[in-house]
Amino acid sequence: RHCSTTQHSAWSACLLRSSTSNGKLAHRIESDAQVGNYDTRAVPPLMTHTKKIYSILHLFLRIQESKMSHSVTVILVFALMFSGSLGLSFRNNKDSFSLSDYQRARAEETCKSLDASRFHFQILFVDNNNFHGRIVEGVMARVAEYNDALFTLFPSSATLDSSRKAPLDAAAPDAAVAICDSLGLCSTRSRDFGTSFDLSYLDEYDLVIAMDDDIRTFILGSLPAEDEKQRYYGSKCRLLSEFLSVDFYAISHTGTDSDDILLDMLEADLREAAAPFSALLREASSDVFSMDSISWKDIFEPRMVLSETGAAVPNNQGWPKVEASILLATAGLTRFCLDTMDAQLEMAFRNLLDLHFCQKEHLEYSFDQADEQLRKGSLSVSGYFSPEQRRTRFQQHLERLRLRLSEIEEE
Repeated sequence: RHCSTTQHSAWSACLLRSSTSNGKLAHRIESDAQVGNYDTRAVPPLMTHTKKIYSILHLFLRIQESKMSHSVTVILVFALMFSGSLGLSFRNNKDSFSLSDYQRARAEETCKSLDASRFHFQILFVDNNNFHGRIVEGVMARVAEYNDALFTLFPSSATLDSSRKAPLDAAAPDAAVAICDSLGLCSTRSRDFGTSFDLSYLDEYDLVIAMDDDIRTFILGSLPAEDEKQRYYGSKCRLLSEFLSVDFYAISHTGTDSDDILLDMLEADLREAAAPFSALLREASSDVFSMDSISWKDIFEPRMVLSETGAAVPNNQGWPKVEASILLATAGLTRFCLDTMDAQLEMAFRNLLDLHFCQKEHLEYSFDQADEQLRKGSLSVSGYFSPEQRRTRFQQHLERLRLRLSEIEEE
């Protein structure tokens, strides 16, 4: 009733943020929509309805300025809303916003931005305090080694030295070193001097992982405003918290579905530290990594506390929850990278089979004959798979070829 001109835009922003359970997610959806960083089919109702609500607010303000009575104002606005004059519908429909679809669309874009032909990915973690990044770097090195990816995933870290949180000294913080030691991480990594982030790293690394929304926004905001650049770099600059969601990290996963898929990727001591928080953190926002300051008291907070009923529950205060988030998100990122590499090389091998074995006479080829031919011309692709895996894929290809040729003959 007392809406002023200066309050008008604030009302609209609040409505957008109330459209989802997470205000920063809504802001990210809005920003990505402007630069085309995701499939626009995934979230059209959210943006469309926001514009329509904005129109209603605009009309409401104009009516107020015309000195019309409050009762008449309310009647007119609600009549417009429910008559369909503005096309605003509150009924459920198949085009309603889906967070899962949105996350999958972003994950697919990131998959496409990666190139598995070099058989490794270089990953840079960016923080603003010379603290979180070095811990995540060390955790990923340990998780990669445990999952036979020591020479496949190469993590590094850097700090935004222009941030107000950035320390003046590049030396490793004592608290960060203590945490790395408690997690059994590489002492060389944990004690190394910090590196300042540079925009050139966006081209030097396959993935740039920001610790929170503010860091990602700063990085992308430092780039030219052209849609093409924003779209390209936006797909390879991701948030660490996104890899807590199964809709993101499992976009290319073909294995058995399991609620413990991330925990299974951690060694016993790391799994024990992350397990109490596993269910709690499956859809966590990037705020979980945004502690303004980390004290020794935070670090030594107990992992479990007693509730009012006397039950042992995960402690939401201090470092233990952040630590569990790092462990699970890093496992999710590792799973995502390995599955992406598997999927791309699987497709490359299938394309080789389709190209070289597509005639009726090829049905008479033995696996040994075909394998010798493939390895001579495409060792880089065929060598990724074991002999047994190649044999299985070749036999499956012959079955598809036999079926396709029989269909052609019937026509």
